[in-house]
Amino acid sequence: MRLRERDIKLPQEFIDWIDSDEDIASGVYAAHDRPEDVLLWLYSLRFDLGRNDFEKYRQLALAVSLVSAKERMKADISPRSPLKIVIPDDPRKLVNTKDPGREMDVNDHIINFLNDHTIEEKVILNPNKRSKLRYDKRGIAIPSAIDKKKESELRTETRTRGLYASDVLASQELQSKFNSYMESKGIDISIDCGEKIIHWDSKAMVRGESYRKINEAYSLFRQAYEAKGLLPSKRDDFASPAERCVYMIRNFEYKFPPKIQEERNWPRFPLTAPWPLLTMLAADRQPLREREERWIAFRDHGEFYRYGEYIGGIAQQHAMQSARRLKPYPFTYATIQMMLKDGGVCGTMGSISARGHNILGVPSSQAVQPGHCAVVFFQYDPKSNTYNCKGGQYATGGDEKTGPFTPWPFENVFRRTGRRNGYEIAFHNRKPMVYHQSIAWGINYGFRSYMDATIAHEVFRLLPAELKQVEGVKFLESGISMNPYHFLLIDAAQDATTSAQRHIRLWKRFVSALSSAGDRPGCPTDGLYNKTVKGRMFALMANFPVPKEKKSAREILTFLEEQKCDNQKILNAYRAALKGT
Repeated sequence: MRLRERDIKLPQEFIDWIDSDEDIASGVYAAHDRPEDVLLWLYSLRFDLGRNDFEKYRQLALAVSLVSAKERMKADISPRSPLKIVIPDDPRKLVNTKDPGREMDVNDHIINFLNDHTIEEKVILNPNKRSKLRYDKRGIAIPSAIDKKKESELRTETRTRGLYASDVLASQELQSKFNSYMESKGIDISIDCGEKIIHWDSKAMVRGESYRKINEAYSLFRQAYEAKGLLPSKRDDFASPAERCVYMIRNFEYKFPPKIQEERNWPRFPLTAPWPLLTMLAADRQPLREREERWIAFRDHGEFYRYGEYIGGIAQQHAMQSARRLKPYPFTYATIQMMLKDGGVCGTMGSISARGHNILGVPSSQAVQPGHCAVVFFQYDPKSNTYNCKGGQYATGGDEKTGPFTPWPFENVFRRTGRRNGYEIAFHNRKPMVYHQSIAWGINYGFRSYMDATIAHEVFRLLPAELKQVEGVKFLESGISMNPYHFLLIDAAQDATTSAQRHIRLWKRFVSALSSAGDRPGCPTDGLYNKTVKGRMFALMANFPVPKEKKSAREILTFLEEQKCDNQKILNAYRAALKGT
């Protein structure tokens, strides 16, 4: 009906195909308040993927369609041939800074100074002999005794190269030569960054006048690099929803030789997994060229970085962090490539890991902890055919203090923060880690029952308000019995419950349903999930007045104490009431 109101007609055979697959249909009609937009995106992706891949990877297509619809992106449903992935070329256009046919500008002279002067440096010829870095709980690199022993074994060679901007910013001698050179060209520019206040391995923050001077010099050299085609002036365009799909399918189907396939654990996550597990992946919109560079490094050399160089306080100063290693580079700031070159602290480490996982088709996201940034990702165990959501780089807490930077799949709207510092998957509306973990547990319990529970929530949502508090809650309880791991139903039932006694009844139904998981693999019956539901129950029960009947009040207090309630507000209220104060 809504499509008719917009004067849009989709082929009946397409609608019939949607309706023929219960899992897809329930995702379309029950997981979003605007299913017509999901249908349009699915129809659009059928053109771009081609019918065979669209039907084979229907779960991925649905995940991408839901994310795109919830971001309020407009689908293109005009007929077209399947999309062929084209990786953009390096966007830099090198300028001849000594072109005699034009008048040189300031940036020409800056680049010519760098190119006309040289520096000698030692280059390690056998870097692979170094051991892999290990990190402590704070994410700081632990020095390796093995590496110290190997230092003498590492062969080095002295090489001569042209100057980088970072060389000049670190050396007073080179700054003086630069100032003299610019004066000889009749240009009134002078820099004074001091001696090694910032340098390639700087870690300390820069303060006061030194910061101002280095920032001015950094801006000068960065502008010259960008103007003369040595550094991109902006990041590549984000990958479109269709490009994300086609690109992921292409890589997923790549066949390594059998031995390498096993060594690299490829593929690392099934693109045919149920769609709620794929929305993290669908929300990642890294540009194609950035993905391709990392994919080739993995494909050809097995490179998969989950971490970068931890550089300390200077990482809080973007200009200083960038100035210390400013050089010609094919990728600009906010890319995984620049993060691997320049290093950072916890935010950068989480971003490197999340982006690296997503590039290899593993749903992942940065995550926040108190005063810290971490990473979360989904995993698949083919032996038990189960999924789980794990975290990494934790420092200030466990799963209970972790919040992924991505929406829970059942939010109606996905709103990006609009931040411009590279963390483009940071969304406004987030849920705690346990919500994402519960997706895996619910699907391990049964994907069909999980989707039936999703439908039950949609039916509840459509009920008149006067029916929700009693009949509606009973209906949700029946849905919880189908699959006890769906937070949609748990949250809705708890929000609709209107007395402490009914909360207790709901809790007992929940615990009973959860016990039905028994020994099912990947279905925990105790732990953070129970604790989260129980804690929310206590908080909601505290909003209701203590019953006047002492028997009822005593029964509720007994329940709270048996459940080891840690909400002092409600405990104090019941204890005071029973004492008659």
